Amino acid sequence: MEHRTGDEGGGLGLPATSGHVRPTTAPIVKSSSLHFDVNPQLPEVRALARTRGWIDQGFTVLTITWQELHWTADAWKTVHRLSSTDVPCPVTNGHFALAGVAPGTAVEFALHVGVACHAPQDAAGARDEADVWFNNEGRNYEQHTR
Repeated sequence: MEHRTGDEGGGLGLPATSGHVRPTTAPIVKSSSLHFDVNPQLPEVRALARTRGWIDQGFTVLTITWQELHWTADAWKTVHRLSSTDVPCPVTNGHFALAGVAPGTAVEFALHVGVACHAPQDAAGARDEADVWFNNEGRNYEQHTR
């Protein structure tokens, strides 16, 4: 007999084997999220491109290459860092998943972001890269998690 994925009981809408009980001993982990949507049209990103001379050289296509969230919930006694390069990625559409943090928690944060540029006709890769901090002009951002 050949086994195919989905042949097992309970898979793909088939009835589960009688007596099958799912384990319930896994701990429930509180999690919440912060929202900060970084995109190439933000004034800080455009200013970086102008300062670096990218726009004047024709490298007008900007890309956000990575993001790092630096955050605290205890006035910077403990500093946490989440990166878009972490696996699994904690960032989805500008929402940073904060595992172990209850929704409604007050969080102070800053965001460190990588930016790359290239010309509109050059899709081969970045011509130059730089980074910029989003930190509310040195005061950091505050948000209650959801």
